[in-house]
Amino acid sequence: MDVKKSVDAPPFLRRSRVRTEILMYLYGNYPKASHPEEISRDTGIELKNVLRGLTGRGGWFKESDSLLKQGVVEQIEQGGTTYYRLTERGKSMIESMHKSQGEDEKVKVKGVTPEG
Repeated sequence: MDVKKSVDAPPFLRRSRVRTEILMYLYGNYPKASHPEEISRDTGIELKNVLRGLTGRGGWFKESDSLLKQGVVEQIEQGGTTYYRLTERGKSMIESMHKSQGEDEKVKVKGVTPEG
């Protein structure tokens, strides 16, 4: 699914390839939480840009457009380490956009579908 071209995609996704790729990566790992370094390594996005897309802090990323502020990703603290996971709202949004494009039930990201 090409989120950036989806009419149903919210502006915060249409404006950012980084946010879109992070969101789709987390969708592919759902319901597992991921560390920013893992997201960076697996997507090829620089770590600082992964953090900016998640939190909106720094560079040209607006905090109001961040995946956290939009409520599609949640931050989880475990043993002093921060992880990020797709929220149920984020999962529903992706699947809704997917259905509106007339494709299968689940979005495929590099051959991966959510486990849940």
